[in-house]
Amino acid sequence: MRPTSQCLYNSRRALYRVFISASEGSAVLTVPRPKLSLLPTVHRNTLILTQIRRYVHPKPTRNRRGETTATATAELARSGRGFDKNFTTQEDIDRSGRDRPPQDHEITDPKIMVLDNGTTEGPLTTSYVLTKLEPHESLRMIHPYVPADKEKETRPVYAVCKIVNKRDEYERQKQVKENKKAGAGKPKTKELEMTWAIGEHDMTTKLRQMGQFLGKGMKVEILVAKKKGGKKLDGKEAEGVVRRIREEIESLGAREVKSASGEIGGSYRLFVEGKQK
Repeated sequence: MRPTSQCLYNSRRALYRVFISASEGSAVLTVPRPKLSLLPTVHRNTLILTQIRRYVHPKPTRNRRGETTATATAELARSGRGFDKNFTTQEDIDRSGRDRPPQDHEITDPKIMVLDNGTTEGPLTTSYVLTKLEPHESLRMIHPYVPADKEKETRPVYAVCKIVNKRDEYERQKQVKENKKAGAGKPKTKELEMTWAIGEHDMTTKLRQMGQFLGKGMKVEILVAKKKGGKKLDGKEAEGVVRRIREEIESLGAREVKSASGEIGGSYRLFVEGKQK
């Protein structure tokens, strides 16, 4: 029976290896599915994923249907105009909503002309100029960029920027505002010029303009002078011009606020003010 037992044993052993051992081995050899990771790692047998597409800039945000933000609107206006959109034109300044041209890091122009202590240099790279400013200095644009004109065959003109002392500029702006405020209540003065040989039609036009200015509450200065290369008038003709002006002043109810200066027949100036309300 030994041979038979040995044969049965061998058969059982073979079947055991085929079915039982294989199933046990598969349980042992089963490896959990690795978790996906976007980050690179140095572990072996780890699945590494790479980013397939690059990040793109987000679209301009919209306020209402068909409306973009102010930044996006300015960007669209700058595009497709035939030159670098970073150059600042007068239209860009008007569109920005600021009451002044750009200054310091607001200046996006790649190159500019620089006015420093009365001397103009350039064109210079804007970023380079900004690195050379002292803490008390500021870069202010005073003339914007002018693009080339193909029809007029003119070349582009770089923006002119001035280096100013911050404190001095502040005091200057303050003084300008004070002067503007102080002069707000004062009447403006208009100047009219004519020659001693003025014709009747031109005289009528000038006197009508004088009446319009006086009617608006303005002061008027009338300058009568010689015309270069013109005929010389005698004293009576010159006096006739002055008499005509004064007759018109009287008919308008205006008056001369101070004595006329100069010489009749030469350079003569009259100072006129309208009715006081």
